[in-house]
Amino acid sequence: MRRKPSALRELQKYVGSDLVLMAGGMPNGELFPIVEADLVLRDGRRLTINPDEMKKALQYGVTKGMADIIDWSRVLQRRVHQPPTLLRDRTPPSAPSDMDIIMCNGCQEAISKTLEAVLNEGDAILLEEATYPNVMSVGYPLGAKAVSVPSDSSGMIPSELRNILATWDTDKRGPRPKIMYCVPTGGNPTGANWSLDRKKAVYSIARKYDFLILEDDPYYYIQYNRPLTPSFLSLDEDGRVIRCDSFSKLIAAGARLGFISGPQHFLQKLVLHLDCSVACTNNLSQTVIRKILEDMGHDGFLRHGEKLAAFYKDRADKMVAIAEKRLEGLAEWSPPDGGMFMWIKLLGVKSSEPVVQRVIEKGAVLVNGFHFLAQPRETPYIRVSFSYASEKDMNKAFTWLAEALNEFHDDQRKK
Repeated sequence: MRRKPSALRELQKYVGSDLVLMAGGMPNGELFPIVEADLVLRDGRRLTINPDEMKKALQYGVTKGMADIIDWSRVLQRRVHQPPTLLRDRTPPSAPSDMDIIMCNGCQEAISKTLEAVLNEGDAILLEEATYPNVMSVGYPLGAKAVSVPSDSSGMIPSELRNILATWDTDKRGPRPKIMYCVPTGGNPTGANWSLDRKKAVYSIARKYDFLILEDDPYYYIQYNRPLTPSFLSLDEDGRVIRCDSFSKLIAAGARLGFISGPQHFLQKLVLHLDCSVACTNNLSQTVIRKILEDMGHDGFLRHGEKLAAFYKDRADKMVAIAEKRLEGLAEWSPPDGGMFMWIKLLGVKSSEPVVQRVIEKGAVLVNGFHFLAQPRETPYIRVSFSYASEKDMNKAFTWLAEALNEFHDDQRKK
């Protein structure tokens, strides 16, 4: 709340006007070695970034992002999510709760900037029982405390969340949580999709106890079933949802480009933070991704999402089939509903760590489940990814996992 506009960054509003610019610190673009570029697509077609577009792409940009890609993203959000706070007669937004959009360097930056804007020392953040670990890599240094809410295959359990908040002792635990973080589609690490009923119930609780919802949804278009499950953003009548979308899983991970949708009064503070950190989201990445998005159109983008969902579902089905063959009686799992991960419980094991280490020694890398727990403890779970390993390599890895489990159980019996 203490952030103020940067005087130098405020000068960006004059870029592109007819005024004589003698105030900014922009380098002379005539000295940049790149003039234009061709993007060669997988179908052989070429998209050209012409000299005028490249000139803008190579220069410093407006902090909130390039207007054309923001406009494209706004149309996408209206079409897919129909946010109640994105009013057709208010573009750009005018009311504080009206939804706005800013570009960012992927969902990770969106998470980081949001939590830094919200959390004070001693605050609590509501999390799924197993969640993306980098959220607390941001939270813990801020002095925040993780509050783990029991979850199942449909998401966070509303009755458990309600009970935690209803019985919250502010004298012992400090103020009630003001934000909840979740990965509601293709959960990382669980592969679970939150149901619409579950989202509605949790949103109702958020209204009652007045907390924000940080909806980290990079796998939204990699839901295995259509139609797409409505998002928290689609339910947000109050302006309490901050939604993170990313092009990393869909178009180019290395572009590090995503966007945040949320109430304009909140995003204005994030822009001030961006002013003094990254200054602006990568203009070259925005230009490249925009060219691809405009070529696809919104219909093509949604078809691309369906194509990716079919691809990952096929890989998930292959992994489940291999697990059934190799791990029967040794492990339990639920087939993923989206994304690129499977969450596996190793039977007869208190901690997955020694088993994972044995598998690494044999030649495959899996992830210990304790990394994903909001409140770290021993766990029999592991996370495996099926995004890029071949079917042959999946077979090898699960064969080695079965061997490691059997060896572990043999060692335990000998003791």
